[in-house]
Amino acid sequence: MTGRAGRVTLTAEDRRMFGTACRTAGPRELLTVDAFVNDHADRFSRADLRFMRSNIGRRCERLLRNVAANGSWDD
Repeated sequence: MTGRAGRVTLTAEDRRMFGTACRTAGPRELLTVDAFVNDHADRFSRADLRFMRSNIGRRCERLLRNVAANGSWDD
């Protein structure tokens, strides 16, 4: 592929689905999504990137709280 890849803009529906998926993602899924977002960060707008990273970060915090409190990843 030649040239620069195009920009991706998230719609309201995309944001809703991404947020819902992040709230239920397990550790492996979350790490995979985080790697994808970081690898393709130049394709997203600043606001969309901030939105995705915020959702990923909140889920990471929740998973770590679960491990600290219960010794398990489960909610």
